[in-house]
Amino acid sequence: MGSDIDPYVAAEPEGDSEHLRVTLASGRTIRVSCTVPVEGVLRLRQESPAGTPDDGSPMLLDLEHRPARLARVPGGTEISGPGVRAVWDSDGAKGNGQGLRFGTYRRFAEPEADTVPFRAGFRAPSPDHPGGCWVETIHLAPDAAVYGGGESYQGINLRGRRRRLRNTEESRAAGRDSAYLNVPLLWSDAGWGIFAHTGGTVVADLGATHSEAACVQIGGESLDLFLIAGDALTIQHRYQALTGRPGTLPEWAYGVWMSRSSYFTADEVVRTVDELQAAGCPVDVIHVDEWMDESVLDDAAWTAGPDRARFPEGWTRALTERGVRASLWINPYITAGTPLADELAARGYLVRDPDGGPIATADSPDTYVLDFTNPQARAWWNHRLTRTLREEGNAAVLADFGEEIPDHAVFADGSRGIERRNSYGLIYQDAVREAGLRAREGDFVSISRSGTAGSQRDPAHWAGDLPSTWSGMVSTLRGVLSMSLSGVSIVTHDAGGYWTPESYELATKLRSAMTPDAVFADVEPELYARWAQWAAFTPIMRFHGVGRREPTAYPEPARGAAIAACRLRARMRGYIAEAAAGGMPLMRPMPLAFPDDRAARDADLQYMFGDDVLVAPVIEPDGRRLLYVPAGEWTPLVGCPPLSGPGWREVQCAPDEFPAFVRAERGVGAVSRD
Repeated sequence: MGSDIDPYVAAEPEGDSEHLRVTLASGRTIRVSCTVPVEGVLRLRQESPAGTPDDGSPMLLDLEHRPARLARVPGGTEISGPGVRAVWDSDGAKGNGQGLRFGTYRRFAEPEADTVPFRAGFRAPSPDHPGGCWVETIHLAPDAAVYGGGESYQGINLRGRRRRLRNTEESRAAGRDSAYLNVPLLWSDAGWGIFAHTGGTVVADLGATHSEAACVQIGGESLDLFLIAGDALTIQHRYQALTGRPGTLPEWAYGVWMSRSSYFTADEVVRTVDELQAAGCPVDVIHVDEWMDESVLDDAAWTAGPDRARFPEGWTRALTERGVRASLWINPYITAGTPLADELAARGYLVRDPDGGPIATADSPDTYVLDFTNPQARAWWNHRLTRTLREEGNAAVLADFGEEIPDHAVFADGSRGIERRNSYGLIYQDAVREAGLRAREGDFVSISRSGTAGSQRDPAHWAGDLPSTWSGMVSTLRGVLSMSLSGVSIVTHDAGGYWTPESYELATKLRSAMTPDAVFADVEPELYARWAQWAAFTPIMRFHGVGRREPTAYPEPARGAAIAACRLRARMRGYIAEAAAGGMPLMRPMPLAFPDDRAARDADLQYMFGDDVLVAPVIEPDGRRLLYVPAGEWTPLVGCPPLSGPGWREVQCAPDEFPAFVRAERGVGAVSRD
């Protein structure tokens, strides 16, 4: 890798200003602004000769401009400000411009850098970064873990892995090291974090090539880097101070969401609600995919209006009478070759190719992309969604897609697809939330699949279309926990999994006639029950899949276990809403919940739900679960014996039992309220 890097060789302060003049081996110089926008956060931003004004980035809040103080010290330049004291090596045989130290964050500098295959600086264009990229190197302490990066189906600890943070349509896969939602935030329990301000691809080698070295490659011509100091909770708070606190949801959102892909008629939706309520199963929201006069699976676009033959005007009133809200599927794509696509292209509302014509998504030639950087296009789209919410009476949307933006796409604001690959989902979701709150006066929820830094402001986000298998459930658990360590506070998933081969094949056939009452229960009953039990302890309890997901579709004991989980969820709504208001992730993986307990770090498939509930989902058949119990006494919420910690304990759960425990000093009444 060294031969294609133009490395830093010197860094000198520019008089009394906040700027460093950084020289690369080629002789190229860049001007780097050093600021401290938040206590304990150092921002290093490349400036153009004319200066770099605030660019109104959708990722960042309106940050205070607080120049750092620069001073020459032996061996380099000290950069200081509130909570910040960093040193960038200036030059000379020892540092050679490569060294940067900020608390526990440090680059590799001479002489140890001779053994490391990475250098910090600018890297020439490559397949991952056609426009080149900036490279940052980080020393990994021997026992340090690395977290963040957004969704990861392979687990929360990224140490030893190479992650390509590029939003990708996963096409119903699981277990792979790619994801729908990537966040360019990486942090370590050693006490450092790095946030790359970019909507493009970031490639992070986190000890994969060299066990003690990380290399972070940030695509683009300009560099904008935030270095964050602190322990796990402090890094989360400081990251939120840069990109925003999680948005709040109405309390009903923390109830039970029922869905399948799809209910095909309004009558079928109402019959399903009646069936659930007759069985004593609470339902607060019911979701419909196929409400439009086009097929979700066939067209994967929002081009048509409602199909009034199947969903007549006023159809949601019957749900309102039953105390249930409706949710509808939407997306930001338009079907190519339709009159609407032609109209929007003529107005300049679609993302363009370099020749000026509308560009298709990277994974389909049949769908065009709405350009939310065009104010008129965004206003048109917002009006469309606002009108839909008012006419259909739905209180929620599933805001799907937004991942596959072509690199060579051209946006109205001049940005290119390579810069918008990850951040398109963010600007799309900002528009969804804006329209929803306008139409519903705060009584609105959107659930999205794509996103990046800042997306936590527009909750919630789900883990995508994973298979209805035990490994699919484990991949889902890993994914939502990883998102939770990346600033995405309110996460959810398809309880029961999204698909099996048989049910997906049937679903494609049923779309041709939109046939109601023909979907079958496709999940192995024990797996369905365990997934339902786990879903009760996630921020949004949402059943979904191409097969039947209602508890009433499954035999005992799965049916009873799932209904009991839904009833418990109803009693926990107040606790969940209070926990969400605190701003921290509702699902708190053990490194975040117990940062001072080294033994807890290895318990990477369990978490705290809010402050008081310990959850270790049953992830294999037969009900056995080994879990780490933190210090103290823990009272069961769903059967199982009480536990004492600290230490590893094994529980054997009957079908109606589940490993969820509340702190004994708080009591069950603190989280489950009749």
